[in-house]
Amino acid sequence: MSLASTAPGLLSQTTGYQRAARVFGESGTVDAYLHFEAALAEVQGSLGIIPSGAVDHIVAACRPENLDLDALRHSAATVGYPIVPLVQMLADLAGENGQWVHFGTTTQDVMDTAQVLQLREALRTALTDARRVEQLLAALCHRHRDTPIAGRSKLQHGVPISFGYKIALWLDQLARTRAGLGRALDEASVLQFGGAVGTLASLWPDGMKVRRRLAIRLSLSEPDISWHTSRDRMAALASAVASYMAALGKMAGDVAHQMSTEVGELSEPAAAGRGSSSTMPQKRNPVICEAIIEAARSVQHVPGMLLGAMLQEHERGIGNGYRERAALCDAVQQLSGAISLAEELLRGLEVNESRMAANLNLTNGLIYSEAMMIHLAERIGRVEAHRILHEVARQVTETGAELQTAFSQVAGTPLPVKALCFDSQVEAAQGMIELVLKTVAFDHADSGSEPTNQ
Repeated sequence: MSLASTAPGLLSQTTGYQRAARVFGESGTVDAYLHFEAALAEVQGSLGIIPSGAVDHIVAACRPENLDLDALRHSAATVGYPIVPLVQMLADLAGENGQWVHFGTTTQDVMDTAQVLQLREALRTALTDARRVEQLLAALCHRHRDTPIAGRSKLQHGVPISFGYKIALWLDQLARTRAGLGRALDEASVLQFGGAVGTLASLWPDGMKVRRRLAIRLSLSEPDISWHTSRDRMAALASAVASYMAALGKMAGDVAHQMSTEVGELSEPAAAGRGSSSTMPQKRNPVICEAIIEAARSVQHVPGMLLGAMLQEHERGIGNGYRERAALCDAVQQLSGAISLAEELLRGLEVNESRMAANLNLTNGLIYSEAMMIHLAERIGRVEAHRILHEVARQVTETGAELQTAFSQVAGTPLPVKALCFDSQVEAAQGMIELVLKTVAFDHADSGSEPTNQ
């Protein structure tokens, strides 16, 4: 793991992060540029726009092993963009056919389309990984649909729920934001090909034919009009990435709280040395959850940055290209790494059911107050029932008495609290759990999707 101050810590060691980093790294970026230039030559050759005999020479030149990357880096630093020196290098490699390299297109066409190709590659894999996270959650949800646990409101005990219900909340939001991310990626998977200011004037009257065939060749959608300064698709994609990350962060935050010493209901997967403290030997820190939460927070600014990048001048803007690319690609790397960590977390999540049961009794029965109030309301009205239960709750808090005992003293009559309240409260959300599980449509009996520790 990198020790640099700018390194993203545990996240950077995940398969997802490293895979995305390769896609967006130097070689992955140059490969995407070369893919565009080779495809353009093939399409233009097939339409007779450039000599057909030039195509093979250009395609042969567009191999990464042919490039002098040191020279390309040096020239890119001089020019300010990598495409001009890259095109010159390809033209030199193609010999007398080099004049047909990059014919009728412009730097931003190459860089935007390459960005789209890279985003698609990285996010398609991440979305597949995200489905595995949902599968793990569905298995946990099914297993713990009847496991009682305290529902919490403002970090205080509210009413009993099942652990399966809590998991279903995570699963529902993750499934919806993952679907939204998939839609945003589809909408952003659009070819950029417009030439100098987007009109394709340099290829008139064949520009639209080239654009159509190039989109097919690269398996991208064809836009109605060039989008050099229309960045709404990228802004929407950034928002979808941040939304999914926030959903992951919400889950990680809940798990981290349930790992706290006073709660102790969950534990991250055990591993030698993982989460240890430099000064407190007893600690087992929630480092996976922490890394997911930090990743979620680190991308929250990206949608705003890309909305800012929509404010561009005329047909070609200034001062936004590198900011947009860097922010969006980094966000996708963070996303990919966080998904890998979420999968690791859920595969080995340790569930302490006895602690969950013990926590239900921490307030001496006060967690059943709402259900008792609703039951009494049928006899004496909700306002009077609330008044009585409020007084009962005060006595329980001040004296440490059990809810049932305090109720008998205040109301003058006993009431079987747990028998009255518990089953109905835990079972109340079963219909919602079923709807979530049905929506994600996973086979809960698939043992391959089951977490390893319970």
